[in-house]
Amino acid sequence: MKKILFPVLFVAFSIGVSSCQKCVECDNCPFGITGDACMDEFDSKEDYEAAVANAEALGCSCTEKLKGK
Repeated sequence: MKKILFPVLFVAFSIGVSSCQKCVECDNCPFGITGDACMDEFDSKEDYEAAVANAEALGCSCTEKLKGK
């Protein structure tokens, strides 16, 4: 029973994670600007990471989160 339970839980977890998208939520930004951005809003992963780096360079506090689609 235990040999079957682990693969079933792993598959269920994998399906749950694949239905989420990687996002970042930024707050404490200068000028009161806050917001969030998700990776699917950008053309590439590099563009997403550059936008997050720019926000953090401006003084924002950004945290990554997974959001459901």
